[in-house]
Amino acid sequence: MPEPPRLQRRFPRVPSENAVLVKKIGDDSSEALAKTRVLGGGGCMFVHEVPLGVGSTVEMLISMPRQVLKARARVVYELPARSGGVEVGVEFVDVAEGDREVLAAWLAGRADAVPS
Repeated sequence: MPEPPRLQRRFPRVPSENAVLVKKIGDDSSEALAKTRVLGGGGCMFVHEVPLGVGSTVEMLISMPRQVLKARARVVYELPARSGGVEVGVEFVDVAEGDREVLAAWLAGRADAVPS
């Protein structure tokens, strides 16, 4: 019997620890530092102290080597983190073209990029 087709992500993702400043749009008191655990061309996952709310929009500044990327993203999921806090998965909805190119080049240079 053939195996069922495997779902593929559109963007590669890699384990990556990048400092990120996150702020929920419309809530100035929500601004906090976090650290990514996974980063990809379409979004990332980071650990945050408190839930931001699935469906919420956040502004992010992600520290990359020699550059800071600015993105607007939508919270797709929130799960309890083993170490405390919340694992927050976001989908990028707006990234400047230059920043998107920097991210794509960085991902292309990572040997541990996986498509799923």
